[in-house]
Amino acid sequence: MKTPQPLPKEIFLIFQKVIAEPSFYPSHLSICMALINEFIKSGENPCFRITRRRVMKLSQIKSLSTYHKCIKELVNKKVIIYRSSFHPKLGSEVQFIF
Repeated sequence: MKTPQPLPKEIFLIFQKVIAEPSFYPSHLSICMALINEFIKSGENPCFRITRRRVMKLSQIKSLSTYHKCIKELVNKKVIIYRSSFHPKLGSEVQFIF
């Protein structure tokens, strides 16, 4: 059986920041978990690319307005830096603020 790896310090800091914010709802946490998943898949590269479709699928959010509202609030609360891209294959660039 494989031994579980400890969480990287960066992910722990993200969790602390998101959980401590009283204005966040489960949809914010769900999107944040999807972003953390993409961060890990990128090899924990500080700047990583996402597509709205993939994040919505991972976070199980069906509403475009909820997705955009949560991303905007994550930016406003300084959890992420978000650089939108209108290229369908390239995706937007995201960076966590630790």
